[in-house]
Amino acid sequence: MQQWYHENAGIQHVGTLAPRNEFTPFAPGQDPFGAKEQSEFRVALNGEWDFAAFDAPEEAPEAWWDAPPTRKMLVPGNWEMNGFGKPVYLNVRYPIPYDPPYVPQKNPTGIYRRSFTARLRPGERWLLNFEGVDSCFYVAVNGQFLGYSQGTHNPSEFDATPLLRDGTNELAVMVLKWCDGTYLEDQDKWRMSGIIRDVFFLLRQEGQVLKYEITPRLSGDQCRIAVRWQAQTAVTLELMDPEGRLVERAEDCRDRHEFVLSRPELWNAEAPRLYSLVLKTGSEVIGERVGIRKVSIERGEFRINGRPVKLRGVNRHESGPLTGACVTREDMLKDLLLMKRFNVNAIRTSHYPPNAEFLRLCDELGFYVIDEADIEAHGSVEAPRTPDSHGDYSGIALLANRPDYEGAIVDRIQRMVERDINRPCVVMWSMGNESGYSVAFEHALRWVGQRDPSRLRHYESLYALKDAPVPNNSADVLDVYSVMYPSLEDIDRYLARPYERRPYFMCEYAHAMGNGPGGAEGYWEKIYADPRLMGGCVWEWCDHGIRTGTEPDGTPVYRYGGDFGERNHDGNFCVDGLVFPDRTPHRGLMEIGQVYRPVRVEKKAGGRFLLKNMLSFTAAEDCLTCRYEVEQDGRRLGEGRIALNLLPLGAQEAVLPDLGEGDGRYVRFIFEASADTPWRKRGEPVGFEQIRLSAPRTRLRAMPAADPDGLKLEEQRGHILVSGDGFAYSVSRATGLPDAVRLAGRPLITAPVRWNLWRAPNDNDAPFRRSWESLRLFDLEPRVYALSAARGKEGAVIRGSAALGSECHQPVMRLDYRLTIGGHGELDLDVRAHVTENRPPLPRFGLLLTLPGDMDRADYCGYGPVESYADKREAAWYGAFSERADEYRERHIRPQEAGAHTGCTRLNVSGGSGGFRVTGEAPFDFRLTHYDLAKETAAAHRDELKPEEATFLFLDWAQAGIGTASCGPRPAPEYQLTQREIRWHIRLEPLSGK
Repeated sequence: MQQWYHENAGIQHVGTLAPRNEFTPFAPGQDPFGAKEQSEFRVALNGEWDFAAFDAPEEAPEAWWDAPPTRKMLVPGNWEMNGFGKPVYLNVRYPIPYDPPYVPQKNPTGIYRRSFTARLRPGERWLLNFEGVDSCFYVAVNGQFLGYSQGTHNPSEFDATPLLRDGTNELAVMVLKWCDGTYLEDQDKWRMSGIIRDVFFLLRQEGQVLKYEITPRLSGDQCRIAVRWQAQTAVTLELMDPEGRLVERAEDCRDRHEFVLSRPELWNAEAPRLYSLVLKTGSEVIGERVGIRKVSIERGEFRINGRPVKLRGVNRHESGPLTGACVTREDMLKDLLLMKRFNVNAIRTSHYPPNAEFLRLCDELGFYVIDEADIEAHGSVEAPRTPDSHGDYSGIALLANRPDYEGAIVDRIQRMVERDINRPCVVMWSMGNESGYSVAFEHALRWVGQRDPSRLRHYESLYALKDAPVPNNSADVLDVYSVMYPSLEDIDRYLARPYERRPYFMCEYAHAMGNGPGGAEGYWEKIYADPRLMGGCVWEWCDHGIRTGTEPDGTPVYRYGGDFGERNHDGNFCVDGLVFPDRTPHRGLMEIGQVYRPVRVEKKAGGRFLLKNMLSFTAAEDCLTCRYEVEQDGRRLGEGRIALNLLPLGAQEAVLPDLGEGDGRYVRFIFEASADTPWRKRGEPVGFEQIRLSAPRTRLRAMPAADPDGLKLEEQRGHILVSGDGFAYSVSRATGLPDAVRLAGRPLITAPVRWNLWRAPNDNDAPFRRSWESLRLFDLEPRVYALSAARGKEGAVIRGSAALGSECHQPVMRLDYRLTIGGHGELDLDVRAHVTENRPPLPRFGLLLTLPGDMDRADYCGYGPVESYADKREAAWYGAFSERADEYRERHIRPQEAGAHTGCTRLNVSGGSGGFRVTGEAPFDFRLTHYDLAKETAAAHRDELKPEEATFLFLDWAQAGIGTASCGPRPAPEYQLTQREIRWHIRLEPLSGK
């Protein structure tokens, strides 16, 4: 009878070999640095396997390895992406009852089978490798049990030699969806199962190198590279420099050797110089890339090779829209090249060790990696809670403090370290994520410090049970102080602590969900201002939508949590990345890429500018060129180039020619790539800095006097009518605003003008949305108290007093305003608004105009050409731009507010045979779209939202910032609309000749 291990937390592995560093041996004569699949000693088992599905392991035949197949299954692959079961998305909550180490009796089980041919040779071992299986698995060869293992994202290696026969063999693998290890794998991701990484045999001769470790140690201009290995035979070592020249050959070495280099070339993320080490025996050759670098903390500052470094990072899951948790080398490379293109230099492998090939690519391309153990027990915080209580967040440590799970926690951390010990890109070991603190983590941290003192130790989740036997402050075993989603005030409070000397690292910040993130620049202004702030990683890299089809125009259709019939799910919280599932960049990635720009510029007195190089190892002139443009109200006044002379972390003063005088002048410094790279072509932009030289002129001109004989004013019971040469207005007494306008004989609006406080909530509006909806900001009714009309020097003057409110509540806002309709058809609005006390910050305040469908062109002077918001406009700049409605509106997977422009001083809206100009007493915001606001609010998926024939113009006094509050702090106060008194003066004028 089969013995089961998957509900025994004390057993993680049966029959597995000791963990080792990741490598592939090659035969003599082969290139040891070639693709691992080319090795003569690697027998790949990927592909289609026979597959049989069961509701529980006990329902399979007792000789489960003989279970008749019912279909085929891809390896690697997730069942749920290949026809067996449905994906489930949960963030915090466990998808099973919290009853560790037990799991449901209904435990979906898949049995994989395939045959392979073995040619057995004396002294040769066939080592069966699984690089990742979710969640646990039993292995049988030729009908005999070989072993068991768990730990989805760690490799498992078995010696199958004793069970093999010469010729055809049968391999069977039973994979279970749930096991006791599931409680340690509660990461924020789709819950899917299967063999998710490569499966293969390594053919190894007895006595060959079992494992090895490379330890470079820098001292002044000298480096000692210690190489230690386990083998029963002599090894010859060859070390080549980054140009491929032989540095030293050491023959017939036993156990260890030390290379001594003078003035070595050092590895860093900007210039990832790699030496090549070859280990040779009589029958095998192993190639390894070696990066020489030193990770240290000096006076609270994070340093690489003695130089200060800021981590401009992202968090990254492994995911694909069609393949789930399975990613190829090409997928990894695509991610990394995009990150390089947008100035990312650091990656946290949330929340498990990545595919080993990913780290090798990070070595080659240059990234600082926080390698994270396959541990998260976040759902423990929910376990003791009841529907009417929030519980104690220290409950997150419930599982971590169970003695029976201590071995599993330590095992997962140790296996990560042993696998990746030789990767120079790894600068920090992370103990896992959101699992609370315990003796197990304390032991693991001390073990890591002894095993590898060359790297830093990281763990954020220090919540401890009240009676925990370990302190809640582990400064002696944690090298950095790590936080998630701090506010700017939180950072200031940390810096004020007199006792804290560790670097401050935001392992997660700037939640990129939907139209986000906002406010990222504020963090980096602080980070660059204090050496103890070492940077942070945006949450997160990629949206995890599952592709289920395409729209008629070829746009992918994606689905998220709840779209597959799940009983418990967390909706679109998995759609929270800087790129779409297919890796198309979001506007948010453009924003972060600009925040992470390599050169910053400050304005000094007397026409001088200070250029500051944010790169730690690269002179700016070695990779960048700089040009500048001077504009006034969007018109080019001049341009030129600056010869860069910027040492790493250095500064350079630039004096530009006379930039002229007048309002609305800006200079923009544009930094472009000086050479082709795999991620960017020569001449492509890398970043920019725009500096305002003088404020734009926004004061409205006095309206011209109106000819009293040419202006007709008529008061009716329900309307006030104003008309003149080529125009006619109807102002509704019910709303106090125009409900019909004609210019040059053509309707300007196709529906009444509305006051508008609503926007389709973006994901980061989470803290405010419920109160906005409670007040029914989406459906406010105007109550006009008074509306009077009179002739004035400038035209017809209509004065109104009104309120905006909804049932059950007192009005949200009261307004006193003046509408002046001039003799040439101008509409001038001057409003004073008072927001009622005890109201939440508003999403926006302005007007909504419904225009004819062909009036869809916007020419404006403001922040563009991409969308811009008060706290999300680093990727935009002030200038003159043109666009069609929705040209820069991002089609988020869940529809929400998008495509606005802020800081505008003028706007021309035109199309067909008409149009009008908008100006204001102060800069204003606008958005031009074909999407109905109510439908945009209600739609759950972008493919459900269709454009309307009409064009909608949102004219706003202001719109709230985007923020990052779907999982972070509220927007900074200056980006919230908390004002109680609002004054807004704006004017619409017909465009002549349009």
